[in-house]
Amino acid sequence: MKLYNTLTRDFTNYGETKKVNIYACGPTVYNYIHIGNARAIITVDLLVSFLQFQEIEVTYIQNYTDIDDKIILKAAAVKKTEQEIAEFYIQAFEEDVTNLNIKTPTHRVRVTNHISDIVTFIQNLVKTGDAYEINGSTYFNIAKYQEYYGRLANKKLVELEVNARIKHDANKHSQYDFALWKNTATGVSFPYYDANGQKYQGRPGWHTECAVLIDKLFDHQTIDIHAGGIDLVFPHHENERIQFFAKNKGQEISKIWMHNGHLNVANEKMSKSLDNTILVRDFIKLYGSNTLRYLLYATNYTQPLNVTNSLIMAAQNETAKILKILKAINLFLAEYDLTYNLANRGEYVKKALAQLENNLNSPNVLTIISEMIKIINIQLRNKTLDMQLVSDFYNIIFNIMNFNFQLPIISGEIREYLLEWIKYKNNKDFVKADELRKVLLEKDIF
Repeated sequence: MKLYNTLTRDFTNYGETKKVNIYACGPTVYNYIHIGNARAIITVDLLVSFLQFQEIEVTYIQNYTDIDDKIILKAAAVKKTEQEIAEFYIQAFEEDVTNLNIKTPTHRVRVTNHISDIVTFIQNLVKTGDAYEINGSTYFNIAKYQEYYGRLANKKLVELEVNARIKHDANKHSQYDFALWKNTATGVSFPYYDANGQKYQGRPGWHTECAVLIDKLFDHQTIDIHAGGIDLVFPHHENERIQFFAKNKGQEISKIWMHNGHLNVANEKMSKSLDNTILVRDFIKLYGSNTLRYLLYATNYTQPLNVTNSLIMAAQNETAKILKILKAINLFLAEYDLTYNLANRGEYVKKALAQLENNLNSPNVLTIISEMIKIINIQLRNKTLDMQLVSDFYNIIFNIMNFNFQLPIISGEIREYLLEWIKYKNNKDFVKADELRKVLLEKDIF
């Protein structure tokens, strides 16, 4: 499989392997997630589904940033503790991703459970001269890595602009140095001992947590794939990369950096000031989770996506077609007492996998799904449904693309109603046929 690699600005093939390690930046838990966040989550979910379908072992770790200035500000605004805010939005996040049918990562890790690992990591960087301490805060020493810093963002040091999240700090040797540990008593703080044994209270900088978690949880080894939104490339991922690089003596943190493109709404970036942020839970209530998946799949994950009402309606119409054909297959299988075998994988599964092997080309898989629907419709009309085609369709919809269409279970009793309805309909006894049809409609069979 090849994926576009931000670091090399080319496609990278991770090779023939039966095990893949993935890390994805998780949410800062101070608010509900929006559909831009969902794009990153669903992209990795598709990757994981694709790999696991081929029986590749996946170790997938996602973090919760549960200590952050935004959490502290939110807690103060609503008069709650940071822990209460973090816990509330972690639960909300897990509800949202469950409703999106996201596969549960191997581990979801809270940063606050790894403070001692972060402190040790930072202290080691100080010992090697890769970081320095001033007044209880610690900063990474970019000057030592000018040759390597900026490679992920594809910029030289002099070209890089300081992100708004990195505020001016008179303690820093250079404007490009960034905080690994912040000396502060505002909000929840933890003890930190500097090289002289002096104790300070503070908390880790945002860019350090992921570098530490990867270093710790993947045993200091380069992982296969690091995923996240394109907005994280600089400074977050650039700073994360250089810390791991320094700590592990020139070793890259990831072979492949996989970034999904920006998501806008009606040509505008989502923001509170424009009042155009679409929360995942609100989108699901209005249109359903499958519509969001289809909408995101219709554009390759690397490309920018501009969400409009027309695109949402188109995705909703397409998912309605999929559900309709799934129900029709369901009825046909029940009527003729037929079964399918998902272990049998035919040409359409192979076609879908081939497209996903090419940088997760999900739009082409949706084209394959449309082709299959046309063929299945013809077969249903001719009463000659191919069970291999059914197996492939079910595998692609549910086990590869990981849609979550809820199909009614046709029990023995409901099947009797169905067979009676067909009998009366064929005999043109439309009064009794309509009565049975009402019963079947109530049970959402059609």
